[in-house]
Amino acid sequence: MSADSRGPALRPFPTVFDELSSRRFVIVSGKGGVGRTTIAALAGCAIAARGRRVLVATTGHDDRLAWMLGASKLGEQPARVGEQLYIQRLAPQDCIREYGALVLKSSRLSSVVFDNRVVAPLLRAVPGLDEFAVLGKAWHEAFRAGNFDTVVFDGPATGHLLYTLGVPKAILETIAPGPLTREAEQMQAHLQDGTRTSALLVGLPELWPLTELGELGAALREQIGVRIGAVVVNGVWPGDVPAAAKGSTVPPALAAVDRVCAVGRRQHQEVARWSASDGAVRCRAESLVMVPWRFGGVADVTTLEGLQDPPPAPSDQEAS
Repeated sequence: MSADSRGPALRPFPTVFDELSSRRFVIVSGKGGVGRTTIAALAGCAIAARGRRVLVATTGHDDRLAWMLGASKLGEQPARVGEQLYIQRLAPQDCIREYGALVLKSSRLSSVVFDNRVVAPLLRAVPGLDEFAVLGKAWHEAFRAGNFDTVVFDGPATGHLLYTLGVPKAILETIAPGPLTREAEQMQAHLQDGTRTSALLVGLPELWPLTELGELGAALREQIGVRIGAVVVNGVWPGDVPAAAKGSTVPPALAAVDRVCAVGRRQHQEVARWSASDGAVRCRAESLVMVPWRFGGVADVTTLEGLQDPPPAPSDQEAS
């Protein structure tokens, strides 16, 4: 069986982060509620720990990214939260103004155009403008500004990501040559450069969500040309009794642990089933990573970094 006919190989997060530390643009996505912001924060921490100056830029509306990394609030300008780590919120209106200044090469002209009371509502109605500005801002920080070695882009959810990353290609196909198409051409080239750009796709340990995630990966690769660095399966329960619980002689505790492990074993089976499917092969993700469920949530950097330790696999799986 050729490498192209197999699903992604199960690998530990540190190995995946070793590879991602050479990328300039890491795109993180998945459906809402699967923990993609958590994985983006973890990726930022891990890549920064490997000596890279990293910006984690999110389109999220709350401050969870900041809370996980020890800050109180997420702002519209890069804020330092670690020796090599910065965070920022990408708000469409701010990105339109800032990215417009980059394209027009004049902050004053950008403000005249994009802050005009007559022009601004018309521009907001232009399909794809918000998405292009947000992507353009993240792309500029990754490839042109020179402030960061790597940008981790905590982008929009699954379906909207495909639309957002497809805007540069749509511009090239529909708009006459000019400043906008020159920007779009460079964006498209960088998105398709697998030595500089990779995607992390985040999902839950169930067959149907993983099937949808595999379809997204295949679409990103085939339609946009983005390299799929890894499928990250988040929230996996332990498939075997943790070492700390094996010495317990309290029946209720053992019963509770056994119930947890039964859920974990089923989840591991679902992940293995998806990994062997045609959809996983078509996605062509380079790695499969399993991230443990944290019953207390992720509220600080220490807990966040602990997510790099894989959940205990079922004993029969370890033996195989």
